[in-house]
Amino acid sequence: MWLGGAKLWFLISSYAITISLTHLLPADAYGSYYSIARLIAVPNMVIIYTLLFSVSRPLAAQFDQGCPDYGALRARGMRLAVVLGGPTMLVLLVAAPWLADWVLSEPELAGPLRVVAPISLVYAMYAVNLGTLNAVRRFRRQALLDIFMAGSKAALIIAAAAAGLGLPATVAGFTLASVLALLLSRLMIANVAPTPLVAGSGASSMAGFAGQLIVFTAITNLLQSVDVLLLKSFADTPARDDAVGYYSSAQQIALVPYSLMNAVSLLAFPLIAAIDQQREAAKVRLYVSQTAKVTLVLLAFMSAIGSACSRDIQALLFPKAYGEAADQLRLMVWGFSGYSFAVTVAWILNSAKRPRGAVVLVALPLLVIVGAGLAFIPGSFTGAAAWIVAFAGALAAVAGGVALARVFSAGIAPLQLLRVLLCVLAVEAVAWVWPQVSTSGMVGKLAIVAKLGVLAVTFVGVALGVRALTIAELKGLRRAK
Repeated sequence: MWLGGAKLWFLISSYAITISLTHLLPADAYGSYYSIARLIAVPNMVIIYTLLFSVSRPLAAQFDQGCPDYGALRARGMRLAVVLGGPTMLVLLVAAPWLADWVLSEPELAGPLRVVAPISLVYAMYAVNLGTLNAVRRFRRQALLDIFMAGSKAALIIAAAAAGLGLPATVAGFTLASVLALLLSRLMIANVAPTPLVAGSGASSMAGFAGQLIVFTAITNLLQSVDVLLLKSFADTPARDDAVGYYSSAQQIALVPYSLMNAVSLLAFPLIAAIDQQREAAKVRLYVSQTAKVTLVLLAFMSAIGSACSRDIQALLFPKAYGEAADQLRLMVWGFSGYSFAVTVAWILNSAKRPRGAVVLVALPLLVIVGAGLAFIPGSFTGAAAWIVAFAGALAAVAGGVALARVFSAGIAPLQLLRVLLCVLAVEAVAWVWPQVSTSGMVGKLAIVAKLGVLAVTFVGVALGVRALTIAELKGLRRAK
């Protein structure tokens, strides 16, 4: 619950930034900001997830013994943080002109890229502390750290933009927030070390697992960014620059299910890693099946509402011109949900020490996006990008289901898929008969909120009625039974 709440707050903060900047900046300037954010997210999220789980997995495996190698594993994590974060920061500083010119097609963005370069090293050390809290199951502290990070980032970025300080100062808010979060994380890990019940056996190397995670997290973060980066690289007219800004707003909404479901991965990883895969196969199969079932229902819940209300959501959150991306949002929200299901399955594979399968699972949709994007985006631009994301997401979801069946003999029954489909169709039906009203003014905004609420109640009511999900199954995710 705490991790889910933190992810929800992260989304609220992210959309506070998005909504504010779309009103404070021209569409092309917002597109430039978002392109920078997606570009640096690739190496930075690779670093933070690699280090978080490289520290969490070996510590979590020792949890029942009181983590006898607690100090040694943290020391290894910090050394790895310097090895990963330091060179990444230097590369961003040196290569900023090339990245701005060749990747973002805007040489003026070299300065803002250099401003955010230090985040890589800061995030690396921050991730070691997050991984420590995750392994010792201090989920509340982990959540509070993420809440602080997201809130301070939003406040500083919005303040700089509102003051008209320019793009470099706006992105500097992110850099400052990361430093503040690192300082707080150091305080949060005080007194969390368990009391060892056995003697330490010597901390094993993290290099092998970290290397596998680097590849895996690079792919998963490229999945969230590659469509925008491809669009930006082919934005050769002012109209296309604006279109990138509109598309970016829709992508932010489409990422809601993906971002919220990260909480499931963060919760499932240490619990599955702590189970003996050989001697407790039935226990693993049950927990994996529960995780997959809950993931599917929650993704369908968020995606059905986002798809059915795509035009209303764009009108509720953004200036009128951004409504141009409503049809793209309808496609993308399902595509990113497909990614999310596949990535959740991939994290389960990682926790079960099957990293190669995890990499193959997430690499498949990325190859589809890059190949199809290079072929179709130059001509059809944002429309093509949205269709490609939808197709790749569907392919990823199917591949995730196959992986569950082959590796764990677990998965989602056809009857469960039918139940979820009924929930989605019910939402679409209610949205279709909903009376059309003006989306402008306060009354129009309230009408949109009411519609979203009714659709949410519709999905939940049908889900409970057909037993697509029960309260007991949601509670069961908190522990491995």
